[in-house]
Amino acid sequence: MNTKLKSILLLGALCSAPLKSLERACICALLLCASALNVFAASIDITQDTAESGKSYDDSDTITRSALNVTTSGVTYTGTNITLSATNSAATPLDTAIGNGAYIDNGASLSLTGGSITTSGSFGHGVYLINASSGTLNNVTIKSEGYGSYGVRVEAAATTLTLTGANISTKGRSAPGIVFLEAGSGTVSNVNIETTGIDAHGVCINITTSLNTSTLTLTDANISVTGAGANALDFRSNGTATVNLNHNTITGNIRVIQAATLTLSGSNGTVITGNVSGTTGAVIGITLSDAGTKLVGNVTRTADSEINLTLGAGALFHGGGTLDNLTLDSGAILGYTNGLLVTDSITIGDGIIIDFSNLTETGNYQVLDWSDATVTGGTISEDQFSATNLSADLQGSFSVEGSQLTFNASAVPEPSTWFLLGAGLGVIGLTIYRRRQVRL
Repeated sequence: MNTKLKSILLLGALCSAPLKSLERACICALLLCASALNVFAASIDITQDTAESGKSYDDSDTITRSALNVTTSGVTYTGTNITLSATNSAATPLDTAIGNGAYIDNGASLSLTGGSITTSGSFGHGVYLINASSGTLNNVTIKSEGYGSYGVRVEAAATTLTLTGANISTKGRSAPGIVFLEAGSGTVSNVNIETTGIDAHGVCINITTSLNTSTLTLTDANISVTGAGANALDFRSNGTATVNLNHNTITGNIRVIQAATLTLSGSNGTVITGNVSGTTGAVIGITLSDAGTKLVGNVTRTADSEINLTLGAGALFHGGGTLDNLTLDSGAILGYTNGLLVTDSITIGDGIIIDFSNLTETGNYQVLDWSDATVTGGTISEDQFSATNLSADLQGSFSVEGSQLTFNASAVPEPSTWFLLGAGLGVIGLTIYRRRQVRL
């Protein structure tokens, strides 16, 4: 039903309701003012630079458009505290311009501060930017629910997203928080992304052309995903992506597939809790540059893929698996799990710290294996390593045998053992002293 018609019916119903005359007059006056100010509006097409505040738009009057449509080249829509809502009933994504909260195309621009965007149904996105358009969203709440519905979709070369202080939540199968298609790029800061559903990734980058690249910078972002196959960061196809993580909390796996190349940099206390995997020709390069930056999870890859890791001083990798190339700067931290295999090259500085917070029993534990790798920058010796976070009842030492680093953990002697040993030494010393006195 047309939103304006809804408003008229509501106005008539309230004005005839059994209220006190003053109450009825006030309500009717407010509704009349809202209608006159066009607060209750259906979908809108913006064809010239427009600035608005406090408006509400939905797509209830059309099946061919989105709630807010800005598709004229060079036109900018600026909105403050705008409310957008859309419902898409399409069974397949035949027309991506339908059922979105905001649809921005052909080099147009969208700027929103405050407000909310809500979509429901299949293939309807909160914000859809395409074909060299741009979007700047500040403190906007975006909720999308339905199969194939994204919080934000950024598509094609020169299409850009700047997202600050936003909350994005999606629910449904294949319903990611943010999707970058082809060469779309973005800067995202102080944003919470939460997804629920099968294959509902936090951030998805999909590039089908090998010449295309995407660049994403995440700062002070929190990403969490729930659902089978849902990854915090999912990158696929044949292109190249650079993702810079600055002081983020990311809970969920990172997956790269289909000959894609991902360069991932973490800094300023970014914490990634999840596994990293590469399949079908993927190439992943991970650099954790400084203290407090962590990757807690295992690394796995297929034989045709590659994963490389560089740890700066104070950065932590707490996991196991297989790496092609490993570089540990002086002061880097490795957390022991089930051992780490390096197959191509390894470079290790001095003062490498091995975190044994998961170790609870005595025994010989293989920490690092570089049997098939080339050592660069000199040899590797046990003197380059020190242990931390050992259980109070464990002690141990490192040894390098061939191309393997092993930690030999043993039990700390009980106090009574030390007492008996001390007493025994004392008796021996006293006996030797007495014998010397007799000889004299």
